Amino acid sequence: MSEPQSRSSRTLSAELPTVLAGTWPDRLRNAFARHLEPFFVILIGLLVMAVFYLFPHNRTAFLNFFYLPVLAAAYFLGKRKATLGATLSILVMVLIAYYYPDSFTVEGNRISALLLISFWGGFLILSSAAVGSLQERLVRGFEETRQLLEELKRSRVAEEMKEKVEKALYATMDPVVAKLATEGKLRFEKREISIMFTDLTNFTTYSDRNRPDVVLDELNAFLGQIEPIIEVFRGHIDKYMGDGVMVEFGAPVDYDRHALLAVLAGWKMQEKVKKLSLPWRLRIGIATGSTIIGMLGVRRQAYSALGDRVNVAKRLEEICQPDKVYIDEPTYRAVEPFVTVTKLRNTGLGRQGDAELVERLNELEEQLARQGETPQLLYEVGKANFQLHDATAAIRHFERALALQPDATDIKVAYADALMKRDEYEKIQLKGKLSRVTVYEISGLRDRWGDPAVIPPRLAKRYLPVEKELEVPEELVLAVEALDGAIGHGRCVALLSYALADHLGLSEDSRKLILQAGYVQDLGKEAVPHHILNRAGSLTEQESKLLEKYVQESVASLKRLGYVDSRLHEIVLHHHEMWSGKGYPDRLAGEEIPLGARITGLAEAYSALTAWRPYRDAWDQRVALSELRKGAEQGRYDPRVADALIEMFKSYA
Repeated sequence: MSEPQSRSSRTLSAELPTVLAGTWPDRLRNAFARHLEPFFVILIGLLVMAVFYLFPHNRTAFLNFFYLPVLAAAYFLGKRKATLGATLSILVMVLIAYYYPDSFTVEGNRISALLLISFWGGFLILSSAAVGSLQERLVRGFEETRQLLEELKRSRVAEEMKEKVEKALYATMDPVVAKLATEGKLRFEKREISIMFTDLTNFTTYSDRNRPDVVLDELNAFLGQIEPIIEVFRGHIDKYMGDGVMVEFGAPVDYDRHALLAVLAGWKMQEKVKKLSLPWRLRIGIATGSTIIGMLGVRRQAYSALGDRVNVAKRLEEICQPDKVYIDEPTYRAVEPFVTVTKLRNTGLGRQGDAELVERLNELEEQLARQGETPQLLYEVGKANFQLHDATAAIRHFERALALQPDATDIKVAYADALMKRDEYEKIQLKGKLSRVTVYEISGLRDRWGDPAVIPPRLAKRYLPVEKELEVPEELVLAVEALDGAIGHGRCVALLSYALADHLGLSEDSRKLILQAGYVQDLGKEAVPHHILNRAGSLTEQESKLLEKYVQESVASLKRLGYVDSRLHEIVLHHHEMWSGKGYPDRLAGEEIPLGARITGLAEAYSALTAWRPYRDAWDQRVALSELRKGAEQGRYDPRVADALIEMFKSYA
């Protein structure tokens, strides 16, 4: 008997006595249950003998009766026992047929009787074996199904438990940190990152004057506004400290442009808070440098950062003026090409004194522009800067004055004073720091569209109002541009594409479609590894193929944002096709490429050439246009669109 049948029989034999145990009738039934198999065989045997002798003239037809007990045995007892029972029945019938052949044939011929028994016995064994095999398969299938159901139950319980754990982790921990922690991929390391601290002014006074539920409701509403901004710029919220927040950029996921992501997040947070009707104002401090990062704690763990830069970021937040973003020197060096700043200075002058000195400085600089450089005038400008505690500017003007008049004693003395006072005037003494720190205040993002070196001023002025038609939130585009330091690229491409479409005489509907496409066509770069985007050297073939996939990712991003216009998708998808047919992704050529894609592709090329990159300086406008003309001759761009761009620039020069 196979294992499943043995287990079933043992289970039945074990369970029935337990159920039937009790009085002597119960014990009788108990004994019958324990010996069910032999009772069944004896009963069938007695029935066979009785029928065999009670109906002597129908013995041949009675042979078919054997199928019933044998098939029943095959179903209940298994293939092995049923086959043995069938074999035993055949042997008995062979003996009977040998001694009483007339019981099976009319002629009483032994050979005929034995042949009849042989055919009957063969079918009997085959039937018992077939039914027994089928029953065993059913039992195995049932057992496998039962085990599978048990495994599914265990799996579902484990999955539900995992979901609960992940939900709890994600509610108390950054999702990226939670995922890396569950996968065991977080470790202690020393890495260059940027740290941000934020704080609300007058929050303590507000919390003392209002009920706790009102305070918490207002605070959570505020956090609900800034958390999405931190998330979109890939910041990791380390902890909440009352009304303050500590955030890391560049950890746990490493981004080359972590300082730029931090500054953009801080700037956009201030813009958001200024638009809200809140009883507080926001202060933000950002520092960049080497820190220790990892999971802190034993029983209760949290991913955090340690080091001097953390302390600097906190001190910058403490001295920061409301509505401002203060950064340290390393952060400024990392973001200098993309932002405008004001260097903080230690000054003992009041606001009126500052205003008078600034007015005097402006007059001197205008005079310098009109009359040209003279030692005395440079000296006066340097002194004005020095009085405003801008020692670096003062030193620069004194050096130029000394170059014109090397023997001027008063200029030499002023130059020496500026050198001695530079750290005192231009660096801030932070609490807990032995040395002074250079501090900058972010005053804005550089406007590439308004840069005369990139776009002719009259052209920029005419098409600047079109930017109000841009639909995708700016922070989504900036967050992608920050990955490879292309701040302002999308806006420049969008406005230039619109202007070029207008110059070519396209309809207003087409111009607006091209405007949107130029703005969002690089959204898919978020799916490209950032080390490829920031690669100074050439890419491998595999890396190039990976980079080329970003156009499909841009279309996918648009669909997720709810932009379903197929015309928009076609422009975005094909803006890297070449006129010669060697572009990507579909190697379209000539007029096969949508006109909108030819326009935005050329505008993107111009914007990229005239932008500063980590591995090269920005190209001059004339050199960039010459390169585009050359590219059109080589089959990269549509010659008609390239000529239109050059003609448009000339007309607005």
